[in-house]
Amino acid sequence: MAQKHKRNDKLFDKWSLVHVVSSGALAWLIGPLPAFIIVTLWEPFEIFILSPVLAKLGITFGYETWRNSLSDIAFNTIGILLAYGLQNI
Repeated sequence: MAQKHKRNDKLFDKWSLVHVVSSGALAWLIGPLPAFIIVTLWEPFEIFILSPVLAKLGITFGYETWRNSLSDIAFNTIGILLAYGLQNI
């Protein structure tokens, strides 16, 4: 029987730093606005499309609540702002 996983509802977790660094790197590479659009659209894609497809394959990924997704977007925004600020020093 498949194990029921609890959705990630944390505001801060091990992935928060990953969101800051990866979104900052993306902003540095393609610019802050395109990076913000990509990382913001990624969260609903992760919850509604990617997570269910991977779950059918037995892979738990992106199994999070909207609360966690919104905090991910906040950490992405911090990373983008940091990259933008560092570029303009």
